[in-house]
This record gives sequence, C-alpha cells and structure tokens, in this order.
Amino acid sequence: MRTLFYPKSIAVFGVSESTNNLGKSIVKNLLDFRFDGKIFPIGKKEGAVHGLPIRTSVLDVPDEVESAIFLVPAKAIPAMLEECGRKGVKRAVISSGGFSEFSGERRDLEEQVVSIAERYGMRFIGPNCLGLINQDNGMCLPFVRMARFPTGPVALFTQSGGIGLGLMSLFTGHNLGVNKYVSLGNKLNIGEPELMRFLETDESTKTICMYLEEIEKGREFIDSVRSMTKPIVVYKSNTTAGGAKIAASHTAAIVNDDRVVDAALAQVGVVRITDMNEMATACKVFCLPPMKGNRIAVITPTGGHAVIIGDECERFGFTLPPFPESIISKVREHGSGVIQLQNPLDLGDMFKVDLMNALVTLTLESEAFDALVLSYIYLSNFPTSMVANILPMMDGLIERFGKPVVLCLTGNMDEIIKIRKSTKHPIFDSPDQAMRALATLRNHSVNAIHRSDEFEYPEIDAAAVNEIVDAALAAGRTELTDEAADILRACGIATVENATAATADEAAKKAALLGLPVAMKIASPDVLHKTDAGGVELNLNSEEAVRAAFTSITSSVKAQLP
Repeated sequence: MRTLFYPKSIAVFGVSESTNNLGKSIVKNLLDFRFDGKIFPIGKKEGAVHGLPIRTSVLDVPDEVESAIFLVPAKAIPAMLEECGRKGVKRAVISSGGFSEFSGERRDLEEQVVSIAERYGMRFIGPNCLGLINQDNGMCLPFVRMARFPTGPVALFTQSGGIGLGLMSLFTGHNLGVNKYVSLGNKLNIGEPELMRFLETDESTKTICMYLEEIEKGREFIDSVRSMTKPIVVYKSNTTAGGAKIAASHTAAIVNDDRVVDAALAQVGVVRITDMNEMATACKVFCLPPMKGNRIAVITPTGGHAVIIGDECERFGFTLPPFPESIISKVREHGSGVIQLQNPLDLGDMFKVDLMNALVTLTLESEAFDALVLSYIYLSNFPTSMVANILPMMDGLIERFGKPVVLCLTGNMDEIIKIRKSTKHPIFDSPDQAMRALATLRNHSVNAIHRSDEFEYPEIDAAAVNEIVDAALAAGRTELTDEAADILRACGIATVENATAATADEAAKKAALLGLPVAMKIASPDVLHKTDAGGVELNLNSEEAVRAAFTSITSSVKAQLP
C-alpha cells in the first residue's frame, strides 16, 4: 500500500494535447499539487502537455515506472495493463468506467483485468473511480481540476467520486483537513480492508472516514477493524430496494442487510452516521482527547441552551455532577444574582472573559468531570475578544489535562465561519450537534478498546452438515427444504421448534406437543416457493384448525403441482 500512496513515478494513460482532454487535467493536478515524483504522460499520439512529452507506450519510458493511472475506454485497459506488467509497474488506478456497472456482459472484461494484474503481481484501485490523492507527496489523480485544500488528520475514501468531492468541500468549510483520499469505484482489487490496515500505520492519519455502498467482504472488513486503534466513521448507503437498483449501475454495488451492518459495525466500535452533514461533525470531534468517563460540565450564558443540553445528556446517557464548591465560590465572587448555581451552569450576563478563563481552568482541573461543554450565542455586538481569548487558553488546557472541551457557537454565521477558519479547535453549530459529537467521542473511547477482544463462536457439527448436504445432492437436489433448519442447529444457531407430519391427525397431535398456535408449511423437494403453491398457513390456534389446514395445503399443492 505504501507504493500506492508514495510512488516515485506515475504514468498517466489517456493524455492528449486536446483542450478538453481529461488525462491532461490529471497531469496538471500532479504539477499543481507539486507531486514529488516523475510524471510520464502516455497517449495515442506523440506531443507535449505542460512541458512534458507524450509517449505512445509505457515501454518507451526510459525510467522505472512504479504506478499508473488509466483514463481510456474500458476495452483498451487489458492491452495497456499488459504493457504495464511487462514494464514492471506494480500499482495502478483505473479511473475508466464501462465495466460491470455498465453491463453484466462486461464482467468478462473485469476478469481479464484481474487476471493480468494477478499474473504480474499488480494491485489496483477501481475501476470506475475518481482516483487517489495524497497531500503528503502532492499526488493528485482525479481527472477533474483540483485546487489545494487544507491538509489535516482525516483519511477519506468513498465508493462515489462525486460524494468524495462533496465531502472534501464540506470538510474544508469546517476547517477539517484531509490528507489522503481514495475513490474506490467497483473495488475489483483493493478495497477497504487493505486501505484501513495501511492507514493504521500512517502517521498523517488520525481518523478514517468512509462512504460505502456495499461491504462485500464483511468478515475481512470486521477483522481489519479489530486490529486498529484509530477512529473509523462510516456512512453506509444502499439500504433500500430503490437505492440498490441505482447503486448496481453506479458502482456495481449489491445491497447489504442493514440490520447486520448496524450490528457488525457497533460490535467493533465503528461510528455509523446516517446524515451526510454528520460526517464532518463526527470526524472533527476526534481532534479532541479521548473521553475517559461519562461526566460532563456545561457552562452557557443561555438558559435555552442549558435546557437543550440537559435533554441531550439524558438522551445520550451522560451524567451532570454538581459543580464543586471551588467553582461555585468563583461564580459568587462575580455576583450570582438570580442564577441557579447548578450543572448546566447558566451564567446569563455574567458570561465575561475573565470569569470564563477561571471557570474553564477550574473545571478541567476538577476530578468531578471528564469533559466540558461551552455553548453560547455569538453576536456581532459581543466583544470579539471573547472567543479570541478563550480558544488559545483552551488549547493549552486541553493539552495539559487531556480532557475534551466541546465548543458550540450559534448566531452570526459569517462571524462564526471566520472563527472556525482561525482555529483547529472543533466548533459545533448547535447544542444537540455538540452533544451528539461528544457521545461519538465517548462511545469510541469505550468501544475501541474492545475491538481486539476474542469472540466466542459456536461449535459447528461439520459432520452433520456434510451428511445433510450430501444426502440432498445424492437425491439430485441443489436446494434444501426443511433440512435447512437442521443445518442451522448444527451450526449452533437457535431455530423455532418444528415437526413433520404425513397425515392430518399426526399434524394435530404434533402441533399440540409443540404448543399452539403454530404455522404449517408444505415439506416437499418439489415445492420451493411454498406460498405461491398455497403451501403455507399461519396462526393456527387449535387442533381442528391444524387438521383443516393440512387438508387445504395438500389439496392446493396437488392441484398446482400434481
């Protein structure tokens, strides 16, 4: 993976002197981002772009080529990849579309690409992707023109190039820097597991953020997460039939059972978000120290914010211990007036810089709290020095005490945007957003330490499973009927009790032994779609109902499948 992100040279396929040529845009991005390696444009015709010669084959490049990016018609990829293999190129990005996301008939083309890569020991991103960015070395491979954006602690990868561009813009608005970006596309070769394992060792990456339309290697994905310590934030789409239809033609993605995705991600401490705007919120809170407990202190000049935060504390399971006497006495020195000295602490018009400095210090010093929340309305007629004085002090105190301080500012958005751009400290837009982010930080701190825990798997009776499958195959069947439940039980998975009956009276007796009510289904290797054949009856509450259902089911099935 390191060669993928830090190649010493790149061949750009699909370059021409044409004004609208997208390959030329890739070359320009590499130059503008100051890529620290060599760039070799490859095209159909010789020429020059941005002062670099265009060669007609990678075999004509006199130097070693470590990586390649392709933006050519899909059908041209195998021949060019073959030349790269002969040249010794070991890493590639295939941006070209037109594979299985375009038509199922193109799967043969994908198989050719995979076969060539395997033969030459080549690993690649894509196809059907936007490319890859590494701001550490200036590698910028998207075919759309890019401008330098803030670098920072986030590594982002998405299965959609458009979503990736949107998220990078969103993060920039929050002054949240991205150091690495990968557009995954169809994930024919390199997927999330390999990337995560590399980024765990990457010094520039502190948080990993993903937009995924499918998780097709679930076990490998989860096992990779278990070996990691860094926060992981996932937005998983393609959760409905409508989304699945679009995703199939977008990145050839298949739908996952969303309940399974939720449970698996929660089990290994992955933060799953369901609102795209929450991506930045979830990622920027990880700029703060870990939250080591559940106790928070809240200071605000606004009674409404105090109420909202009180609600959110209960919602997210935080506790609000009372402020120690040392803090209460400091407030009294400034005249408590009608203010109730409780947590959340509503300071009203006592919200002054000198008092805030003292309270923040005392609160972080106190052993009673694990985190501090500051929430107030920022208006242009407030002294601009308020935030300017608090932020540097907070940065120093956070480093000193290792506790998170969550700052929420509402009010004049133009001013807040200016403040946000002037500091690396995360600033949230509403009290509920701030509390949700703090809950994300706390949950990661609690759950991530259990990622590497050993999980107990049930004992599987492999002999019993093989016997059932072999018997079905010997009978000329490739589908299972009621034996499927026996296989589940052999794998230690609980199933509903069942019995098989050959007559109506036998069915009634066995139903009584199982316990009413019962469901009845036809058990026949000839009837795979039971409901369509009238082979299912539900909610049978008496032995008489069971007898009647037996007669109804057998009559219906015999009529349709004699």
